[in-house]
Amino acid sequence: MDNFTNILVALDISNNMNDILNRTFLVAKRHNSKITIVHAIDTDFFGSFIEDAKIEKLKRNAIGNIKKELENVNTQGLDYTIEVQKARPSAFIIDVAKEKNACMIVIGANEKKNFTTTILGSTAHNIAQKSYLPLLIVKNKPHQSYKNIVAFTDLSEVSKKGLFFSKKFFYQQNIKCVYAYKKMSEIAFRYRDEYENKEEIEQEIQEHEQKKFDQFVKKNNIENAKLIEDRVGVTNALSNFINQNKQDLAILSSKGINNIGSLLYGSTTSSLMQILKCDILVYIPKS
Repeated sequence: MDNFTNILVALDISNNMNDILNRTFLVAKRHNSKITIVHAIDTDFFGSFIEDAKIEKLKRNAIGNIKKELENVNTQGLDYTIEVQKARPSAFIIDVAKEKNACMIVIGANEKKNFTTTILGSTAHNIAQKSYLPLLIVKNKPHQSYKNIVAFTDLSEVSKKGLFFSKKFFYQQNIKCVYAYKKMSEIAFRYRDEYENKEEIEQEIQEHEQKKFDQFVKKNNIENAKLIEDRVGVTNALSNFINQNKQDLAILSSKGINNIGSLLYGSTTSSLMQILKCDILVYIPKS
């Protein structure tokens, strides 16, 4: 049985803190989950030369800022706690999440091209690779619960689990499952001296991919499914799908850092985490 009693949200005291907190409490309301709000005073940034008294002042300021922000957040009547420590962000976030037995970690995405973006990006990737927990990345204002969710699949077992987890957690049974493959490029046809047989080869590839996808859909009793193709690549296909269908949440799946062949280690998930404008759930099954 799934345990959704605890959710952790990590803040970097940025401009979109209100959006991150509102989204966290909104998704937590479904399961009456307890919220742990954490903020790390980055040891790499401040260095070991900072006096303890200064660190304590930074902690108090951070807690004060979070409490002030919470005054403008709909906490949905849920219980929450705040924890601030001097630590490396990703390690601190993962440690507290495991200590609290969290079912999910929530972080934000700062679109500004500044120092904060670099830190947040590396933290997000570190958490996705090492936490063995679903990671929700908030990019937009939470006007309502997620309504238009898509789960991208590479036909793996973990992507199936990501889809089923999302259906349960978000109470959404109509999540669309999408599989994309890259069509052979014009250059590849000419290089292989197969341009005259282009249509026949493309048809064979399409039938092969469709067969694999149909088997996956049938085996897992998936009702809402779609196969898409793109000559540029999978990332381009999935990004265009999001933009055209106005999805508010995309589900990406991975087995985590120990599986070097997992989707997360390719360019697809890494690129999508950066370029997609909708919110993202990187699903990693709990270890």
